[in-house]
Formats: sequence, structure tokens, C-alpha cells
Amino acid sequence: MFNYKTTLVFPLFLNLFFTAVGQEAVTKDSAEDHVLENIHLHLNKTAFLKGENLWFKAYIQDQNRRMPSKNTRNLHVGLFSKDGKILSIKMFAVNNGISYGDFAIDSTFIEDSYTLMAWTNYMKNFEEATPFLQKIMIIGSAKQSEKNLKESNTVLMYPEGQQIVANTYNSVGFMIFNEALHPIRTDGIQLVTGNGTQIQSNIQTNELGQGRFGFFVDTNDSYFLKFQDANGLWITKKLEIQQQQGTGISVDNTAKDVVVLIPKLSKSTLNPVDAKQLSMAIYDHINDKFIHRYEFDKNNNPISVDRAQIPKGVNTAVILDDAMRPISQRMFFNNPSWGNRVHSVEVSYCLNKSQDSLQIDLILPKEKGMANLSVSVLTSESEAYYPNNSISSSFLLQPYLEKRLVNGNYFFEGNERSRDYQLDTRLLMEGTEKVNSQLGTKYLNSKTYEFENNIAFNGKILDADTRNEKQVSIFSQTFGSVDIFEVASNKRFKGNLTLFEGDSILVSVLDHRGKLRKPKAELYFNDYSGDTFDYNEWLGNESLLEPKTSQLKIDESLNLEDRLISLDEVVVTERTKQTTKFQITTEIEGRIIDKGTVSRYPSFINYIQKLGFQTRHNYENGGVGVFVYNAPGLAPVPVLVEGMPVNPVQLMSMPLSSVKSIVYNRYVTPHQGPFISLSLRHDYDELYGRDRFMSIAIPKGFSRTQAYFNPNYPDYKSLLYKTYGAIWWERQIDANSDVPYSITVPLNEQQEVRVIVEGMSAQGHLYHTEQICRPFQNK
Repeated sequence: MFNYKTTLVFPLFLNLFFTAVGQEAVTKDSAEDHVLENIHLHLNKTAFLKGENLWFKAYIQDQNRRMPSKNTRNLHVGLFSKDGKILSIKMFAVNNGISYGDFAIDSTFIEDSYTLMAWTNYMKNFEEATPFLQKIMIIGSAKQSEKNLKESNTVLMYPEGQQIVANTYNSVGFMIFNEALHPIRTDGIQLVTGNGTQIQSNIQTNELGQGRFGFFVDTNDSYFLKFQDANGLWITKKLEIQQQQGTGISVDNTAKDVVVLIPKLSKSTLNPVDAKQLSMAIYDHINDKFIHRYEFDKNNNPISVDRAQIPKGVNTAVILDDAMRPISQRMFFNNPSWGNRVHSVEVSYCLNKSQDSLQIDLILPKEKGMANLSVSVLTSESEAYYPNNSISSSFLLQPYLEKRLVNGNYFFEGNERSRDYQLDTRLLMEGTEKVNSQLGTKYLNSKTYEFENNIAFNGKILDADTRNEKQVSIFSQTFGSVDIFEVASNKRFKGNLTLFEGDSILVSVLDHRGKLRKPKAELYFNDYSGDTFDYNEWLGNESLLEPKTSQLKIDESLNLEDRLISLDEVVVTERTKQTTKFQITTEIEGRIIDKGTVSRYPSFINYIQKLGFQTRHNYENGGVGVFVYNAPGLAPVPVLVEGMPVNPVQLMSMPLSSVKSIVYNRYVTPHQGPFISLSLRHDYDELYGRDRFMSIAIPKGFSRTQAYFNPNYPDYKSLLYKTYGAIWWERQIDANSDVPYSITVPLNEQQEVRVIVEGMSAQGHLYHTEQICRPFQNK
């Protein structure tokens, strides 16, 4: 057994590396300069009918800290066509690594599939940064053309260490695809020599088309991989043996407590002097450093490393030359215990009294604190949910792989040892140049794209008296964001705030006594139209496999019929303008706020009391809370402004003149519950008569998310609904390990449902659970 040297951190190796290539090492400027973000989106489903909405919950992780990103403020999410054209791009606000949003699937979706992509602006600076990618299907948008598929197969070979080394034992990973690039699961694959001698006959591939085998290479022989296709015909693939580069590395990752690193040196091409100049190290991707270095001896004995000394997650075993340049590498996954990579959420359920809805209770494992979760509920036989990867594979594996994972959650189902072995096979086949690219790119890359912080703006107070007026106040009407910025001697100012698209902000100047004045102001926002980034670079990394295409015979576009109007979507017709009151459903009403109403009810609080709501002081957060009577007590009523929750302080001082329309429900029902949703007007100053603020519309800000509504499908018993319909989507669940979090969802005439839960805690723990609920089989 070799004695290894003490831990050797990354900066020393980095300096040596850059000295070897004639470049100067670059030091870190700040933690924010080199933050890398991992992104995962949990979608309500991946196949949609026109008239539905794509809802998502976004989780953003700081890759360096392995925690929810506190620095990330802006998330960009876009839909791209097959040829890479942008259909829609929106920007969403991020809070402690969490964001959410939606896209309406409308008449602009004319193709049968699109790619959903999520990224941050700062990620564009790094080649190794990977955005979130997911292909979505549009059902009935176009006739599904039947592909004329031949039984032609592709075999991709991935030798351990990037080359097969002569006169030593080699591990080889491989993947088999058909012409449609769908994986082939098979067994009985043979490894034979050129003269027909069989070396191994029990080689298998898993459901992802992945397999591995090992053999000792004799330079006097040639080697072939043989397997049968669907027609029973034998296919052979010759293995190329590279003898010129006689170095390689093998990792035995099957033991529980240790990882064995095995150097591979071809004696025919490498003399003992060259071997003495080589060393082996373990590279930690997260902390950007080599954690151990080992010298080779003349016999190239295996090196055994205690798992407890290796960081959790993806590491790389690297062979370095005398100039500390990587010449061979092999990624492997380390976890001291096979369990606890990804935590499961306990899902229990029961029927309600009327047996038409399902109560689902979610609770975390003991002593896990709290986590922010999202839940998608689909029919059990649904073919509408085929994610490329789960939150676990997005954060634990995806940042280090060159290609998108195919069914990434496959590697993290349960704690089977076979999954660990197949995960190791996957890592054997990926990341051939990761170490080189990270060393050469992360610290030398010029930061072309800025780290965004909310909505940046700059402006000028044209009539400012800079002797007495040195501050400007910016106030958002919708979200309530407010801040004070300094006015320079040239009358200019700049800053950033949480602002939403279509909102208006109030600008006021403060004198030295703090008195507000309505100014003449100009305000400019960042222009994103000049973005020259080639998004096709990212789109090209999308998974090779597409979701299943529609099995239904569809000759025309399919749309939902008679869907409910969403909570903050009020279409005002000529008829409703005349009456100022309109009925959306039997329980949900809407009102138009005209000047007569404003004259009778000066404040929002006065008006909702007239509608039957009650208000109470909010002692915890200040301001007021809104309630309705629900025997034997009161039920809280959420208030939304343009789809976003409003804070209690804003409610207390909100003038009714700022409200254009209101949609509300006073009834405590199992599914909907009470709510108030407001739409603001843009002629705020004129109605209210304010003389201290100038109102400026925001042309570009964060997108507002609609509140979830359960679409009305024409027939809950139809094949269309059971195959592609959605039952429920819940994006904001704060679950804990003490008291279950309960949601009630309609069964929609289904005997069993499929529940998908994903989430992340403030400590960086990941959660993923998928379960079939059969309430009628439980007594």
C-alpha cells in the first residue's frame, strides 16, 4: 500500500499548470465572481394540450456551497423551437434559490415539440455551466409523422481513461442505440477476438442502453463486440486499441469503505523513467482543488483511499505529468454510505367524506427540519410526464457531464447496489475533458455577462436642485418594493429593485428635510434586445431521446373546452363594463372599480368590508389581515396583486383608486378556498390626485405568475384525459418532519393517481419521491 502525501490544495496546482503553459495564474476577485449555479425545474407535466398552462417550480443551487443560491436573483426561462428559434423568454424573480412561473400553451405553439430551457445571465460566461433543458410535447398541434425506422444500431465505446491501454486490464463502458436514438436493452453480448475466440458472453445493457465489460488486452489480438439486433442479425463493433498513449486510469468503486485507484501503464510504450515522472491525484470539482496526490512506484501498485477522506459527490481521479498537466482522468461518485444521497418524502393519503377527492399528507424524515417542495398529481397511466432528469441528478451529476442525462432519476431510485454500479458506469463514459476545461476556463474567462441583481435602472432628475435635493425615492405599486438612491451632482442616479413587467413605479425627490416632491424624471432600464449569445450551443446538449410521441390518432388541433378563467385573468367586455359586476363561476365574482366606487370607498379595506370580508390587525407582520367567517372561527384570505401575494402593510395604506378590478371568492370550499385577486390601473396619479410622485411604467421586469387553476377537461373518462391530462399542481409547500402538510385534490373519477414530489431544504438537502396512490384499495 502506498503512503500518500498530505493534502495539496488547488492554488498550488493551478500555479504550476499555468506556469507550464506560459500563462499567468489569475486569483479570485470575490466569491460571487466564480459562483456556478445548478438549476432544476419541476414541471407539472411535459405533454400539453392547447389551452393548458405549463407550470414550473425552479430550484437554484450554489454549486460551490452546495446550498440554495442566495446570490441568484434573476432566472431566465425560454421556449425554443426545433430549429433553435425563440418562441418566448420570460424572467422570474428568485428568492433564496426558489422561483416559480408558467407559460400559456396557446395558438402560437404550432409544432409538435419544443425545448424548455432555464439559465441565469452569469452562466453564459462558463463553458462548463449547463442550463436546465427539457423537451415538451404539444398534443394535437400537428399530425404526427410516422418515421420510417430501420433496424440500424449504433454502438458508442467509452474506454476508461479515454483509451484502451495495451498489455494491461481495461474497463470499457458502452451504449447501444437504434436509428431513432432510443436505447436498446439486451443481454448475451459477446466479446470475441479476431480469430473468433470468445472472451466474455454475458455482457448486458440496462434500460438506458448502457453496459460495461473488462478484459486484458493482448497487442497481438484484435477485439470485437457482438450482439443481435431485433431481427436476430449479428452486429459487430471493432475495438480500437491505442498503443501510442500508454497511460490510463481505472477506478474500482464497488467497495463500501474504500475507493481503489489503479494506474494503467503500457510497458511497451512507457519506460520506468517516464513512470517516475507521473503522479495521481483526486480532483474535487466543488472546491476546485486536488485533495490528494500519490507518487507512482515502479510496479504501479493500486492505491486504496478511505472514502471518508474523499468529498461526497462527483470527483475525478487524474494522472498528471511532470508539469502537473492532466493526461488521463476518470470521474467517479463518492458517498461514504450508500443511502441518504437523496431523501424521500413520506406520502400518505385518504379519501374525503364524499369520496370524490383525495387528501394527501406530506411529511419529511425525522429530524430533517423543513423543506420547500412542489407536487404534481397525474393519472396513474399518464404519459404526460417524462422528465429528462430529477432534482437529484440535476444537482449531483448534471454539472459534470457533457451530455444531458437520459432519465437521470433512474440512478437514484432506492438504495440498490446495482444502481451505484450503473451510475459509476455512466461516469466512466462522460467528462473526458472536464478537468482541462475547468482549469483553463473558470479563472481566465472574461466576465462578458454580468451577475444580475433584480431589475437594474438608471435615471436623471431633470429639475433637481442638487444643493438641497440629494436623494430620490423609487416605489413599486404592485410589489411594494421601495428604496432610496443618491442623486449625483450631474442629477443622475442608478440602482436596482424587484420590479414586475407591466407595473408602474412612483418616483419622488427628497429634500434635506425629507419632504417629497413630484419631479420631472427620466428612467432607463437594461435593454435585453442586444443579447448576442448563441443559445444553440446549449440546445445542442439536449438529451438524445425525445419523450414518447402521441399514441392517439389526431387529425386536428385539440384544445380544452370551457376552461375556468384563472384567478387574476379578468376579460372585461362591453357588457361587464356597464354593470361593473360579473359572475365568473357560481362562487367567484368580479367587480370593476369605477370613479363612482372610488368616491364612496376611499380605501381598499373599506371596500372589501362592504363585500363581506373581515379585517384584523396583523400583530406578527404589522398592517392588517383579511379573513372570512368559517365556523367556529375565521379563515385567512390570501390577497394577490397581479398574481403576487401582497404584504399586510401595503393593504393597510392601499387606496381603492389604485385598483382597476377585483376578483374574489368568500366561500371556504375544499378545492378553491377564499381569495382576493386585484388588477391595478395605470392612471393611478390622475384618480388619486397625488402631487408628490411621478408615475413611470416599467417596460421590462419580472414576469408575473398566474395562480394555478384546474382546467376543465371535456371528459374525465376519455383516453385523452387519462393519457395527457393533469389533476393538480402545487408549487409552494413548506413541509417539515413534525406535522404533515395536507393538500386536497379532486380525483376526477380516477381510481388511482400518480404523485411526484421534489424539493430542497435551506441546508441543501434534496428530496425526490414518486408514488402511486390507490385510495379505494385502502380501508
